[in-house]
Amino acid sequence: MIVALIPAHNEAEWIEPVVKNLASQTRPPERIVVMSDNSTDDTVALAGAAGAEVWESAGNAHKKGGALNQALDRILGELDDSDYVFVQDADTMPASRWLEVASAWAARHPGAVISGRYASPPTGTSLLRIIQENEFARDGRAINRRGNKTRIVVGTSALFPVATLRAIISARLSGALPGPSVGEVYSTASITEDYELTLALKTLGFATLSPPECDAVTDVMHTVPALWRQRLRWQRGAFTDLRTYGLNRVTAWYYAAQAMWGFGMLTVVLIIVQIALVVALTGHFSPAPVWIGTLPLFMAHRILSVQRTGAKGMLVAAALIPETIYDFFRYGVYLTCAWRAITGRQTQW
Repeated sequence: MIVALIPAHNEAEWIEPVVKNLASQTRPPERIVVMSDNSTDDTVALAGAAGAEVWESAGNAHKKGGALNQALDRILGELDDSDYVFVQDADTMPASRWLEVASAWAARHPGAVISGRYASPPTGTSLLRIIQENEFARDGRAINRRGNKTRIVVGTSALFPVATLRAIISARLSGALPGPSVGEVYSTASITEDYELTLALKTLGFATLSPPECDAVTDVMHTVPALWRQRLRWQRGAFTDLRTYGLNRVTAWYYAAQAMWGFGMLTVVLIIVQIALVVALTGHFSPAPVWIGTLPLFMAHRILSVQRTGAKGMLVAAALIPETIYDFFRYGVYLTCAWRAITGRQTQW
């Protein structure tokens, strides 16, 4: 049995087609539950009209994670260990075979959590959108190269065995997982609940997999300020969750990834400073032939790694400058979060 669980806050624009999309899966869930969290629009009415069970959170001050915890607390008691809970965002459209493929993978990998992959909507051609689509396409390519093992269980779409969810709850109660010993699936102490949940799953030895067929269409950030806020939350949440878990065999890769990102940023900055000094002192800059010779290989890699996004994404990758500017945007996010972590300043959800 699969129960689909959709947390929703003022999602009147999306909720009806989202529920209908789930009901039309090649392997539809037996139940579709919409957990409305403090909605003030028509989310509740539209979800019910679309055929979903509709629940409403009570006194929730912990946003998505808190709403999901309330729903899971209610529903897990009705399910067997062999059942599954599928959690998806209220503005996401999983591919038609998502649940069919994921349930088959879950059957072959007992206890594993099956995570979705980002797929871009068919509409939209803004430069900011294309750059984000390229970023997620490269993430998907990295997952392929790891044998469909994902480092992060995404909040947009994920299939959880009930037995695995119960193991998370027990581990939090027993203190086997760091953080407050509260018997909940999602840590309300984290501003990136999916990242923290991934660390919890891996700490307990559960695999996290992402089949290539499990695409989920969801939107990207439309403005630079919105993207800035999103990435600040993601990065600061990663810093905080890693500090909570500490350095160990599970988190070592995540610590190394953060360190390599910082090292790469520093390297780029030093190269730019070096070039600026050379130009200032000599009046010109002549790159070594080895760098000119490797440029075509670098460009080919950038272009081929985003084939999934089509011609528009490949053209943006070939232009180099837009994505280079975006890299510096991400450097700014990293440095801002590092400074806030050092100074103890909070980043809001």
